Amino acid sequence: MKRKKGFSLIEVNMAIFVMAIGVLSIVALFPLGLRESFQGNADLKQSAMADYYLNQVVAIASMTNFPWSQWDAMPEAKLGDDTLEMDNELPNFIKTRMKGADGGSFSYKDKEFKIGCCKLYGHSDRVMGVMIQCTDIEARNYNDYSNNPVFFAQAYFQGDPTK
Repeated sequence: MKRKKGFSLIEVNMAIFVMAIGVLSIVALFPLGLRESFQGNADLKQSAMADYYLNQVVAIASMTNFPWSQWDAMPEAKLGDDTLEMDNELPNFIKTRMKGADGGSFSYKDKEFKIGCCKLYGHSDRVMGVMIQCTDIEARNYNDYSNNPVFFAQAYFQGDPTK
């Protein structure tokens, strides 16, 4: 009896099984990659927005033509104080000089970020901390921001503290 060349049914089933495991693994990884892609885009958008606003605040706060009375009126963060909200606490001398993302006047109407500043605990009164937390959605409450990073910068008073 001559043996025929070819594959047996068991070999074909095993090959299909191995291929199915490989295809299912790739299909299972696709949603994870898609989610990471969306998260990467959101992180990039948030960091670009934070960079835009932090650079403006630091540049404005570092100008030499501000009277000390405006700078000194900012709240001071205290150690262990969790009552200082980061919600729209920019002083007027900064807020009036800032530009919005569209190039127009600065406003909080988009609700895509929370920004605040205060004098830093344990530092000179001439050092101001600026914090911003962004989201890529229109935020309605704190939970829309809670998992996003807080970006931080410092500004130093450059004016004359006797004025």
